[in-house]
Order: sequence, then C-alpha cells, then structure tokens
Amino acid sequence: MDLNCYKVTKILIKKKLSVSFMESCTGGLLASMLTDTEGASSVFKGSLVTYSNEMKIAAGVPEKVISTYGVYSAECARAMAQRCQSIYGTHLAVGITGTTGNVDPDNEDSVTGSVNFCIRIEDKSHDFHIKENVSGLSRKKIKQLYADVVYEKLLELLS
Repeated sequence: MDLNCYKVTKILIKKKLSVSFMESCTGGLLASMLTDTEGASSVFKGSLVTYSNEMKIAAGVPEKVISTYGVYSAECARAMAQRCQSIYGTHLAVGITGTTGNVDPDNEDSVTGSVNFCIRIEDKSHDFHIKENVSGLSRKKIKQLYADVVYEKLLELLS
C-alpha cells in the first residue's frame, strides 16, 4: 500500500471531503489505489477513465480545449478535473493526462514521460506538470510513478 495514498484517504475521511477522478494515462490507477484503504467508500464518489480523445469529449471536456491546447495540455487536465468534479459533485477532483510510453502518433503534443494533472479543491485549480525519463520502465511502473506524484501533491495540499 502506498503510504501517501493511505494518508490522503485518511485525511479525506477525517475532514469528510469527497473525491473523484478523470484519468487518462494512469488508466484508473488513482481510483484503484484510493480504494485500497478501508473506509474509502465514504469519500470516493467515482472515476472516469477517458483514455481516448473521443471519451474525454463524450465526458464533457470541450473539444475546443483539445483542439486549441492539445489533449496532453494543462488546460485539458484542468477541464478534466472541472468536469469530473461537476459530474460527481465532489469537494476534490483530479484530472490527469499525458504520455505513458511511446509518443502518440495521433496527438502532436505527445511527449514521452510528460504529464499534466490538475487537482481541484472546491473552486480552486492547482496545476502540475511531471517530466520524467521513463525509458526502460514498464508501462505499469510509469503509471505508478505518475500516481505516486499525484498522491504526493494531494498530501501537500491537504496537510
């Protein structure tokens, strides 16, 4: 069990704060990690895994955000967080988008090891960027690396 995730979940439970996710490059790992802690059901409202551009748009991310800034942009991550927060009505929401392994030939803003994520707490957005050398890492390890950074930043913001 990831210690930062455990701490975040316990803080959310103690403060009675609900959380939701819209994940792309982590493929649902953030949600999965949160539910490893007993009591998470009292704070976790749901998650959307929107791996493709089409699913992000279907979930309510404005197509204009993706066409203007790119699907891997900070603007897209922010729109993802705002949208899932709106869908689930949560105090906190996380939107994360980026490139896990190889460059995505369908999206010109794809850069290996580059991720943007947004943590929304109430009506305030906190934008973050991860840039890591992920060569030689499995996709599973890359997703774990990204998820660990998200939980580290969540812990900082909640503490």
